[in-house]
Amino acid sequence: MKFFGLVISILIWSGAFGQTLKMDDIHYRNFFSGTHFENNFAAHTSIKPMIYYSPSGSLKSYANHSNHNVSWWVNDNFEIYPIVDLGVGYDNIKGLAYDLGAGFASSIAKNKWCISAKILPYYSQPNYIEDSIQSSQIDLGTGRPISFTKSTFFRGELVGIYRLNKFFTFTGGYGKNFFGEGYRSLLLSDHAAANPYLKIETTFHTIKYVNLFNVWNDFYQIDDSSKPITKLSAMHYLSWNITKRFNLSLFETVIWQAKDSLNTRYFEPNYMNPFVFYRPVEYGLGSSDNVLVGLNISYKPSSKSTIYYQLILDEFLISELRSDQKWWGNKYGMQLGVKMTDLPVPNLYAQMELNFVRPFTYSHKESIQSYSHANASVAHPLGANFYELNTIISYKHNKQRFTGQITYAGYGADTSSISYGQNVLASYANRDDNYGHTIMQGEKHNVLSVSFICEYPVPNFKNMFLTAKYKWRSDWVNYKQHSNHFIEIGIRSRIWNAYDDI
Repeated sequence: MKFFGLVISILIWSGAFGQTLKMDDIHYRNFFSGTHFENNFAAHTSIKPMIYYSPSGSLKSYANHSNHNVSWWVNDNFEIYPIVDLGVGYDNIKGLAYDLGAGFASSIAKNKWCISAKILPYYSQPNYIEDSIQSSQIDLGTGRPISFTKSTFFRGELVGIYRLNKFFTFTGGYGKNFFGEGYRSLLLSDHAAANPYLKIETTFHTIKYVNLFNVWNDFYQIDDSSKPITKLSAMHYLSWNITKRFNLSLFETVIWQAKDSLNTRYFEPNYMNPFVFYRPVEYGLGSSDNVLVGLNISYKPSSKSTIYYQLILDEFLISELRSDQKWWGNKYGMQLGVKMTDLPVPNLYAQMELNFVRPFTYSHKESIQSYSHANASVAHPLGANFYELNTIISYKHNKQRFTGQITYAGYGADTSSISYGQNVLASYANRDDNYGHTIMQGEKHNVLSVSFICEYPVPNFKNMFLTAKYKWRSDWVNYKQHSNHFIEIGIRSRIWNAYDDI
């Protein structure tokens, strides 16, 4: 087998030396290693997936820069390897549960371009959607995937990268993006489904400027038999490494409906300007488009630790903030967190993160303009109207990794046609009043989720792990406790995040 791979390498890629473009998988446990912290001490680490260069030209198996398992390489310019999602478990309420998924990943790369594809059809039974606040037929791992039957789904991505020169890099295709240093993001996360996008990264000295254009779908206002309504978003993200340790990033986005009864705006030239400020343009157009702004701040005390902060502003008035009457239109959220590795024990990773978002943040008069895609929030999985505290501790011993996570979330849910501001798809026009709105208003839920995961890499397979998992989840609502225990063993490829902790 090794001889066959060597022959193919020589025939196809002889003379290919130098560096090749690569792109990280976005799974958060892939960033736990000290190597990742050190390699990105002064990089723009809040922009994910990260694009980097790796040495090329060797005709041997290659272990990538994050110290993951080796992959099946023809050589460093071409790779293909299997990806799986196989698990069987037991839930004390639902009984037997299992996932059956198998596919492949492949990439071909040169020094200026790279094409990457990942395909994973899978069967999941029973569906855990009912245990989540996202009750609109959403798979927490991918948002709303392409569904062949009630329990069969498809997860995948196809991304192309072209580096024009040292200043400009173009990325596009079908996939996910993430802005932030945290486990969650209040700006843009990988919670919702993959989507078509075009991203332009402009790098100059200590600045990276990102233009990101997304095509999203809205299923909320239509029947399942109908086609989704298309909406689009344009984003700016300016990341500035002011010093080697301190980063300030500014964010803005606008969401608009592609077509209505009066206009067709699949292409809105006013939003295509890479340097425009969206709020003045939106006012100038007299539109009902949704504009959000935010910032991300991070400080690295050492190459082993990061302190980070996020702010998202949907809408607010200084006068209403000062009046302290809790006006509904003061829509904002904040994140504060710290993460560290190898401190004080080698291979020990720890992270603590606090998030809160006020009611009605990310929502709009219609779901078509809401900050969502395929019936799911594109920021935090809880939407809005919540507090959350996350603690993650992970330790690698030899090849095994043990990860424990404790998540507390308190949120207020809708109980009738009145919107209390948690569901970003519900219209903010359905609120009951203009004042007196506080976080956790509505039906109060206090959710505590505790999970333990043990992983062992499968030899000779990239990012594939034998896993054993235990999860306990308890939801206190209306003075009643609803708890369930879940235990599972399986083999999984660590590529996409599945936010099943809330």
